[in-house]
Amino acid sequence: MKKRDTMKAVDFDKIHFQKLENNKIELSTTCQILDSLNKPVKNSILVSSILNSKLECSTDENGYTKVISIQEQDTPLLASSKKEIQSIFKVLFNTSLMMKESIKKEILSNDEKLQEFPLGGYSFERLIKENKLYVDKTKYIYDLISVSKACFISRPRRFGKSLVISTLESLFKGKKALFEGLEIEKTNYSFEEYPVIRLDFSSTEVSSREECKELIHDLLSEQIKEYGYYKSIKNYSSFLKEFSKFTNKEIIVLVDEYDKPILDNVTKENALEIQKELKSFFGATKSAGDYIKFLFVTGITKFSNASMFSEGNHITDLGRHEKFDSMFGYTQEELEDKFNPYIEILSKKEKHSKEKTLEKVRKYYNGYTFSNRNKAIYNPYSILELFSANEFNNYWFKSGTPTFLFDLLKVKSVNFSKEGGIEASNEIFEFSKLDSLSVKALMFQAGYLIIKQKIHDKKYILDFPNTEVKESFYDYFLRELLDDSSLQPKFVEKIQEALITRNMTLLKETFNAYIKKVPYTIHAKKDEPYYQTILHCLIVCSSYYPNAEMATNDGRSDHIISTKNRHYCIEYKMTSKNECPIEQIKEKKYYRAIQPTDKTIDLIGIKFDANGNIVEDIMIEELKE
Repeated sequence: MKKRDTMKAVDFDKIHFQKLENNKIELSTTCQILDSLNKPVKNSILVSSILNSKLECSTDENGYTKVISIQEQDTPLLASSKKEIQSIFKVLFNTSLMMKESIKKEILSNDEKLQEFPLGGYSFERLIKENKLYVDKTKYIYDLISVSKACFISRPRRFGKSLVISTLESLFKGKKALFEGLEIEKTNYSFEEYPVIRLDFSSTEVSSREECKELIHDLLSEQIKEYGYYKSIKNYSSFLKEFSKFTNKEIIVLVDEYDKPILDNVTKENALEIQKELKSFFGATKSAGDYIKFLFVTGITKFSNASMFSEGNHITDLGRHEKFDSMFGYTQEELEDKFNPYIEILSKKEKHSKEKTLEKVRKYYNGYTFSNRNKAIYNPYSILELFSANEFNNYWFKSGTPTFLFDLLKVKSVNFSKEGGIEASNEIFEFSKLDSLSVKALMFQAGYLIIKQKIHDKKYILDFPNTEVKESFYDYFLRELLDDSSLQPKFVEKIQEALITRNMTLLKETFNAYIKKVPYTIHAKKDEPYYQTILHCLIVCSSYYPNAEMATNDGRSDHIISTKNRHYCIEYKMTSKNECPIEQIKEKKYYRAIQPTDKTIDLIGIKFDANGNIVEDIMIEELKE
């Protein structure tokens, strides 16, 4: 096959036209890009780096690229027929793919930096062998195995827990070649080989204790086959001891997502029985402790009444230890070091400076903290997806539905509407009883809330870590409450229209219509904060963000919302209370938090009845002060 010097685009779809604001037209199509050997190019970063800056593109893993061009409505190109435009577009696009020699050399010289991302779930061994991008965490792994022989760390979903487990598996299987050039190679670690048992609960489903027991037995049996051990499992402690004796070595036990069987059943009665089976297994790791070289457990949450965190505390909880707060996820330094070429390419697409792009990345995906020193960490899954697609989006929520959380939120409510965050106590760090779970604790441990401020040793202020989590949570919360989730966007659009046009009648009607679509079993006997939260979520999803920390000496309003031309200062009350919300705003002077301002300030009072409806006209008054 003859080798070309450039890439080319083929298999074009029809051109699609869409009118935009400011007399502009969007032209879009899809094509496949082939490299010099006629193989599909799957690296969207590579494609973006050589394309004409006036063309926007995103390439999927099969090498199909969506191409967008924005044109002025009166441009001569649009005077042609659609067939002619299609032909011209192909020529223009292929012309953009013709790399100059200097650009080609620059890309080739950066080829090592432009590694492909390990999307879709990679083992450590496969990641290294295929030269995928890897942020070296082996220093923390060395420290981990040096600190304790049995330890536990909880982190949110999609935070790299399985990759760390996989790295430990390769390490203890003595695969030294995989660690060449990594931090742990510089230490005195011996890379001695040990028999490894890895229990991965992340993709399993059980609905009873018997199913959980059967699952653990199946996982154990599958693991020991590798070592030629086929004896049946009578009890966990005896099994671990006998397996160690059979291999004539201490064993390694790695448990990934230990709490998934519990969380999948968190609002059901069988959750307690499932927990008892897990308790039986972890109790066995204590009694067989002399036969276990190293035990490491990961999960999303910490259930303190599971035997792994009671009955002697043989497993050390390192979840909030400063030494390991950066073991999962990416630090700012790691982001700017390992992802620098991708940041530059994203900056080009965003038409921003590198500094401004980094700030946007920080607001979207940073903010997680896992120790008292509050070192901010990026969500690794979202960062990989961001630079792979080369565009901002809410990736974390889309990667999996947190059903356990929203099942609990339908039973219990939390007021997310108050400015400045949510108050919480020490309860957030662990669960003592399954039948009295705290929503705040579950949201904190699952990564949906972080500690924003420590008031004292037993009191904290929680808030969302970043824009991605906040936007996604509110959107999903509103959809989950409805019988028909497809209706949610319509309600959000009407709320947006009401705020833009200062139409309080529309605001009232839209909110009441939403409440009618929420099953009565969910919102029955709920309180004022619950209805505040729903309206708060509708407002946030309409793209009007309540201003955080808008406090005065006399407290803070329920909401302060800013549109293009005005500020809304909002106070809520229940009709059962003989209080005027606007009078409270005036008395407490909540509006002082946004003064001075060139915008008009409107004071709004909203009163809910016992069923969550806004029964009285919404009060609105322009501030004359």
